[in-house]
Amino acid sequence: MPQEKTYKRLFLLFMGLLLLPVILQIAHIPPIRKLEGYIQPIEKVRPSLKSLFDGSYQQYLDESATANFGGRGFYIRCYNQLMYSVFHKITNNNIIIGKNGEMFLKQYTDDVSGVTLRKKFGTVDSAKCVARQNVIRTLALIDSLKAHDIAFLVVLAPSKTAIYPEWLPDSIHPDDFVLQHEYAALFKEHDIPHIDFIPVFNSLKTREKYPVFTKYGTHWCFGTIPFVADTLLRAMEGLLGSPLPHIQVTDSNITRKYAPSDRELEFTCNLMFPLSHPKMPWPKYALCNIPRNYQKPNLLVIADSYFTQLEKGPFAEAFGNVDYWKYNEISYSKIPNRNNKIAYINKYEAITDADMVMVMFTTMFAYDYMFGFVEDALETFVKGDEHDEEQYAEEQINFIIQRIKSDPEWLQKVEEQAKQINISLEENLRLNAEYVYEMEHKKK
Repeated sequence: MPQEKTYKRLFLLFMGLLLLPVILQIAHIPPIRKLEGYIQPIEKVRPSLKSLFDGSYQQYLDESATANFGGRGFYIRCYNQLMYSVFHKITNNNIIIGKNGEMFLKQYTDDVSGVTLRKKFGTVDSAKCVARQNVIRTLALIDSLKAHDIAFLVVLAPSKTAIYPEWLPDSIHPDDFVLQHEYAALFKEHDIPHIDFIPVFNSLKTREKYPVFTKYGTHWCFGTIPFVADTLLRAMEGLLGSPLPHIQVTDSNITRKYAPSDRELEFTCNLMFPLSHPKMPWPKYALCNIPRNYQKPNLLVIADSYFTQLEKGPFAEAFGNVDYWKYNEISYSKIPNRNNKIAYINKYEAITDADMVMVMFTTMFAYDYMFGFVEDALETFVKGDEHDEEQYAEEQINFIIQRIKSDPEWLQKVEEQAKQINISLEENLRLNAEYVYEMEHKKK
């Protein structure tokens, strides 16, 4: 009899373990943070004879169940914590652990070791040849911008691997040739206005009490942002030929609580517990020396994610309008009709509306020179203010249709509406997109 009770208990325990994910999913316990990082969305497949027979519906159900089973985040974080605490390993293949637990993004370690250069150009000579051609085209762009009274500035942003190569693991050996250094030399040779922050940050790291990159960050740390912002404003002041405000730190705010950008790699490790944080500044700062009767210039920025720490706050407040073309793909602006993919905005209007154009990139993006902006801008100036409103509207409407299709809740509402008014889904998608387009552009 006792043996029978033991079997029953074991059976109940086994069934409980099998049903645990379902229980966790229904009860939403334990409360756990969502997993960080990029997650490829699962494309919904509707049941039909075709999807059932070709297996796509079954595959969708399988992928959906795997991605959404109860307690998934909890189990993943527990496993990641075990791997990190016991074996000192990170399950995120895009993160490299260096000396003293320093974290690096793999794209930057591939850059510093020459892997990216060999993939992109093959040899150093090929890279140098392409760099010279790019600089010649940049000079042509500067002439076009000058004709419209627009100043131009290139910002070579520092990477953690460039400033702290001594923190890299012994398995990674920095290459002798650095493409960003080549561009800095060419800009100097051809008098192209630029700021090379690599030597500046190398100097900062020797005289500052705190590191200029955090242990778990990959962008310049928030403690350096007031210095960066002030340096940019002073350089632009000279290029524009008119005074600009400067930056003043109001509180150094030394803390173990980091700005999100200062621990972004830690976030994407998806550990159960936070890592220990050495004290770092998270300064508060503001504009100072604001000129009397100050007329704010407009700024167009073409940059990678390094600009996100400057995009809002005191630096942006020094300008009238700031258009941020992230990777030269998507435009972020206070002007509604410029909040879109670059392909769908009036580029000529956006460029010529600026008083200053600033391009910012790090070592990793030196291989994709200025994100293709030079060629795009030169072509835009050749075309001038040609803007086919009918074609533009059609492009915008098609883009909105794609936005609807990529949003499950929005798409479901459009489907229900189509059934109610007895028209096809495609027809109703078009009607909704046209309505959204009208609402977004009626003040244009």
